[in-house]
Amino acid sequence: MTQHVFFLGIGGIGMSALARWFHAKGAEVAGYDRTTTALTQALQEEGISVDHSGENTALPESLQQDIAQGNPDRWTIIWTPAIPAEFPLLKLLQQAGFTLQKRAQVLGKISQNRPVLAVAGTHGKTTTSTLLAHLLHHGGVPVEAFLGGIALGQASNLLLAGKDEKSPWMVAEADEFDRSFLTLYPTFAAITSVDADHLDIYGTHQEVLQAFGQFAEQIKEGGLLWHEDVVEPLQQAVPATAHLNADVYGELAPQESLEGRGWAAGYAQVGHAASGPHGEARFELHLRGQAPMEVCWRLPGQHNAANATAAAYLACRAGLDPAAIPPALAAFPGVARRFEVKYRTEEKAVIDDYAHHPTEVQGAIAAARQFFPGKRLTGVFQPHLYSRTQDFMNAFAEALSALDNCILLPIYAAREKPIPGVDTQGIGEKMVGCPVECPEESRFLDALEQMDPEVLLFMGAGDLDRWIDPAWDRMNTNTTTH
Repeated sequence: MTQHVFFLGIGGIGMSALARWFHAKGAEVAGYDRTTTALTQALQEEGISVDHSGENTALPESLQQDIAQGNPDRWTIIWTPAIPAEFPLLKLLQQAGFTLQKRAQVLGKISQNRPVLAVAGTHGKTTTSTLLAHLLHHGGVPVEAFLGGIALGQASNLLLAGKDEKSPWMVAEADEFDRSFLTLYPTFAAITSVDADHLDIYGTHQEVLQAFGQFAEQIKEGGLLWHEDVVEPLQQAVPATAHLNADVYGELAPQESLEGRGWAAGYAQVGHAASGPHGEARFELHLRGQAPMEVCWRLPGQHNAANATAAAYLACRAGLDPAAIPPALAAFPGVARRFEVKYRTEEKAVIDDYAHHPTEVQGAIAAARQFFPGKRLTGVFQPHLYSRTQDFMNAFAEALSALDNCILLPIYAAREKPIPGVDTQGIGEKMVGCPVECPEESRFLDALEQMDPEVLLFMGAGDLDRWIDPAWDRMNTNTTTH
């Protein structure tokens, strides 16, 4: 019998990867999502039915029949917590006796009895997991990957192994939101960062650390890799993690010393951006037991060099020949919305980055400075969630103050309702040394024109990327894309 799968919130990045996986395995797949996006359109082009009305009459006919006949057993219903509990379609399926599962539960079941490589962290996990999948695929190691971003080389968030490849490694982005990563029991895994985040779910940073500690204990013996910045806070919060057999990695600025570093896995010594036609960045990759490797690639910044170090380490543990690492990293095309250079000329550029946490904002600005030295840097930041804006208002202001000019767009609410007194003006009022505007979206392009940007850096996890093309047209309508 053909499997039938319906997704409530199919347009989410993790949900859509699962939908593509079931579709590739021959299941009948359909779903609902509130908003039409490039991703939902791509799913439809691939043969997956997507409804945006939320009406039960728009459901697949076979699902309507099974609802009417009280026959829920043929269907797997997967939902995201972003769907409100009172949503009519959700309530209809519950009342009809369908069992609803979260995405993380299903991903956990798929991963059972398989060799799993997982990447966790409050930031860096999407780039690192995509790098890991790319390294394995490029190096000929069978791999199947569920990613939290669109891999530009594949134009997808799902990488499937070839039909003739047996027992592929499964690469999974281990998401801490809603404690989703606790459904995974990886063979090898990296933890890139454990900053405070998702406090609307966890309440305190201590609870975030407790969840990461539990995840660390679920990794198979000898399989844990963590960034040096993770070790102390996690071991203090969860003393049991001090007894785990873990390897440590990190990154060095050009003039930093190795002295006192406890790295057992490897590190990246970061150089400066090259002056080549594509603005390549360089770093020296050191992995345990290997000669130093010179890497020239497209992603600037110390944080990205560290991400590459973690991915390279895990890839080698999965069987990759280390000699394949430098050419594979040189060929890495990047991840959509992760320091993605959308437009570039000799005079001007536009970058799209998913940064929505203060540490990520700080890293994106530093990378832009490295990639475009001497250029005037204008940032466009759209805060994501009222709760996150409230929790990190001071930290956002401090990070954004490193810009030459800044435009703050209204908060992207996502799943939340407004919190009185929390707005982008609150961030702007705390910024120091950087001119800032907080226009209504209808005035965004006019405010941008007044700033006359040379390098324009979009940052946020909402929908601000829809402004990229209009912004470039306003900056320079005669410029061609590189």
